[in-house]
Amino acid sequence: MVLEDAIRKLICSQDNFPFLSTQELDELLNIMERQEYVVNQTVFSIEDAARYFYLVEKGLFILNLRGGRIKTFKPGDIFGEIAVINENVRTGTIRAMENSTLLAFNGHKLFDAAFISPETALKITRALAIRVTNYLRSREQISTKELIEQGENDIVEFKTSLRWNMEKEHKDKLIEHAVLKALAAFLNTKGGTLLIGVRDDKEIVGIGQDRFENYDKMLLHLTRLVKEYIGPLYIEFLKFEIEQIDKEHVLRIDCDAATLPAYVKEKYDDAFYVRTGPSTTHLKVSRIYDYIRMRFH
Repeated sequence: MVLEDAIRKLICSQDNFPFLSTQELDELLNIMERQEYVVNQTVFSIEDAARYFYLVEKGLFILNLRGGRIKTFKPGDIFGEIAVINENVRTGTIRAMENSTLLAFNGHKLFDAAFISPETALKITRALAIRVTNYLRSREQISTKELIEQGENDIVEFKTSLRWNMEKEHKDKLIEHAVLKALAAFLNTKGGTLLIGVRDDKEIVGIGQDRFENYDKMLLHLTRLVKEYIGPLYIEFLKFEIEQIDKEHVLRIDCDAATLPAYVKEKYDDAFYVRTGPSTTHLKVSRIYDYIRMRFH
């Protein structure tokens, strides 16, 4: 019963299908199955026929698309809906980055009145179509290339690397810490986008200098950093994507404004950061309480 209640809550969350009545939710549950995946297990591959769309219940998944783009999906995220709506083949390959669980919804049964009423199916399909449309619009309006051309501001920041000190030619915890500070500042203010592989002067240098074995390893490393130094609760506010721009790959991290204060663990204490214009600012202890009271209440 507890597990079923948790699944119902996840499906009906604000970002998914909050409009479903109890009866309509029961219909959707009729075409759902829970699927367990171990590290590196494939959910579907490019050119596979589309049978399901998926909602991540637990864990982390990575999607490799044509053109070198990479996206990650965390609990609460939906994927695979485009091919189901279009009745098309898959345009990418997705697999688990850790032991994970998916809620899989049968796309064929979604349009079969024997399982779901046409009225309920239409509501669900419309919601999925809106998700796709909003995603495409946001990419067209604020593409990564456009963000780079506009330069740094209160909601955009560039970092040359995730962990590699270019001058000293070695891994550097201070470089990682600078990334975490920027993410926490976006979380604590109004959100924003951090681009890794871009210099302050807009030169695209790519993420190859971070010297990860592959991009999967890089995204896993970033996920672990956030969980360890900011906290696992904040992963839900972040979206990771690797894109190819001008023959180089850039890591894009989109941050939503968090619903609770985000601190960065440092050597002796936790630190609180905010955005002030195009800069990340360490807020003094004497000012944190007032800021949190105004921002989060």
